[in-house]
Amino acid sequence: MSYSHPQPLTWVRDAVFYQIFPDRFRNGDPGNDPARVEDWGDPPRRDSFSGGDLAGIVEKLDYLQDLGITALYLTPIFTAPSNHKYDTTDYFQVDPAFGGNDALRRLVSALHDRQMHIVLDGVFNHCSEIHPFFQDVVEQGPRSPYWNWFTVSGNRVVRDPQPNYTCWAGVTSMPEWNHRNPRVHDYLLSVVRHWIREYGIDGWRLDTTEYLPPDFVKDIRRVAKEENPDTYILGEVMGLATSWFKHDALDGTMHYKLWEALVSFFAEESWDAKTFAASLYGTWNSYPEDANYTSYTLLGSHDKLRFLTLCGGDPGKLVLAAAFQCTYPGAPAIYYGDEIGLKGGDDPDSRRCFPWNEADWNRPLRDEVRRLIRLRKDEETLRRGALQMLHADGRMLSYERSLRDQRLVVVINADRHAEGALTLPDGAWEDAFAGEAVRKDQRIPALSYSIYRRIASID
Repeated sequence: MSYSHPQPLTWVRDAVFYQIFPDRFRNGDPGNDPARVEDWGDPPRRDSFSGGDLAGIVEKLDYLQDLGITALYLTPIFTAPSNHKYDTTDYFQVDPAFGGNDALRRLVSALHDRQMHIVLDGVFNHCSEIHPFFQDVVEQGPRSPYWNWFTVSGNRVVRDPQPNYTCWAGVTSMPEWNHRNPRVHDYLLSVVRHWIREYGIDGWRLDTTEYLPPDFVKDIRRVAKEENPDTYILGEVMGLATSWFKHDALDGTMHYKLWEALVSFFAEESWDAKTFAASLYGTWNSYPEDANYTSYTLLGSHDKLRFLTLCGGDPGKLVLAAAFQCTYPGAPAIYYGDEIGLKGGDDPDSRRCFPWNEADWNRPLRDEVRRLIRLRKDEETLRRGALQMLHADGRMLSYERSLRDQRLVVVINADRHAEGALTLPDGAWEDAFAGEAVRKDQRIPALSYSIYRRIASID
């Protein structure tokens, strides 16, 4: 690209993320359960609570670290009436059902002691209708000092039959902030500063980035970097994020364009390898190179059907997608439970409780994900190396990662029936997992992948 982008964050290039929906991950302190808590593992409903909290995350850090996780992204944790917390009522308090502010301080400390990082979800486009500022507007109308903090048509707030105030996607319980008001900017930027300065969080994921004014997003990034230059600003961008990078507003994007390609090629099998490679090429060349390495590459999130469900329940397809995810540039991200075969349909079914009874796990799947993460951590080339596509035909794809004199070749055969053939580039090669020398001509079984490392020739 012809435009510049700030130097990427080293820790993000090296990161493996794990996304947690706190209410459904682990109940570590039943004493802070909400009044309407249901039995762990009950089918999720839009208005149900399961009792997961930050103490539960601390309890399971050994599990996460054993998997190879180095960074957490938590969906919103601030005080809010819902289980998802995207309707904030107090930006300066962690929800009591999650353990309050002290619980966050303990979690951050425990993570940093393990050299792990944490990214929080910043919901800065809208708040809850019971946020005290909006309630003041409801009660006082134009007399409220917060009247111009929102956008209301008329002299009083009306909800039915249609809201007369701007709200996210027309959802009446989520009034939008009026970002034209400088006082709104100052208030929200003070939130950004507070949790970095006082609690040491490592980044913000910006909810509904595409709804926010670009200059405001750029200000979030500026303020965050003033507090800590290593703060990661990640945007939830469903389309191409090119303009956000040109504006120097984000460090990375939740790579939903890549996710769409992964679903089409691996899960739905509606694309062949050439179509998949062409999509990769187009997106790669739409972003500054730095951003390709510091974007968040995901197979799942709380807003999408579980990847295993999209795969028709076939864990073999998920393994191939994970192999690609762990060997392609960007920070791979696991949505909690995907690694043990958790399924789920549309929201709220995609937000099931994590099943902590290991008898319910797909252990081979977890072992394979763990093996891939370990290889990525062991091979700097997979985290920082250049990318070159080698072959894309039928349902088979191969590419090379290179860094200085190190080279790795990844081949994925997504054909469920036919064996594939691969001729490795010149030089001596070994299996990257086994460390055993291999011949130049390789046969790749159906629905499998292989990773090869170039080794020094023996004279």
